[in-house]
Amino acid sequence: MTYQINWWRTSFGEEEIRRVAESIRTECVSQGKVTREFEQKLEDFLQVRHVVAVASGSVALLSALMAIETKPGDEVIVPNRTWIATAHAVKLLGAKVIPVDVEVDRPIIDANQVFRAITSRTRAIIPVHMNGRSADMRRIREIAKQNHLFVIEDAAQAIASKNADGFLGTQSDIGCFSLSVAKTIATGQGGFAVTNNDSLAEKLRSIRTHGVENVKDPGKWVMAGFNFRFTDVLASIGIEQLKRFLE
Repeated sequence: MTYQINWWRTSFGEEEIRRVAESIRTECVSQGKVTREFEQKLEDFLQVRHVVAVASGSVALLSALMAIETKPGDEVIVPNRTWIATAHAVKLLGAKVIPVDVEVDRPIIDANQVFRAITSRTRAIIPVHMNGRSADMRRIREIAKQNHLFVIEDAAQAIASKNADGFLGTQSDIGCFSLSVAKTIATGQGGFAVTNNDSLAEKLRSIRTHGVENVKDPGKWVMAGFNFRFTDVLASIGIEQLKRFLE
């Protein structure tokens, strides 16, 4: 007898259905209190100061680059083996993608080659934790500090993955995660950025709402942004997915 073993399968159940129905009944459908509840639960789980939920993991990458003020002419170092969203986020801001080779036996950026790619125009390094495999974050942070660069972790495929220093995606200026249907915790689409930097968190929140979601002065336009919002309907699914994951 032949059995089919799925490579992955996202599981949704009655809990998600009930939570979504409750949000709709209470008219919590756009970004609101349920989204904030989900963000807080992720903050507790990942042990970070700030989680900012956005429309996708790709949007999280784009927002992170915007938050560090990446501009045309800047260079951003990325691995030459990654999903195209990593490079597209750089290109959309007019910056130049600088690919660096991966390790011999893993599809993870070779930290020892990163420094060779740095120029006077380098703005940031984006290590990608492909399939939950950890980049050498200690070495990358050391290189970034020596050269006054930002580090943005692409942890789209690494939610809950760890190395010796803790959760991947929490060991840099900003970490970016995906909640798409193929991920460990899935809401269909969606993503989030995490940071322990209060200033960057404020920028990320402003960017996702046309530059006006400023906690110090609500309604004041503070920077360029767009509609990158998450929704309470997706957050309802995420809350139950996270609960299921932690059980």
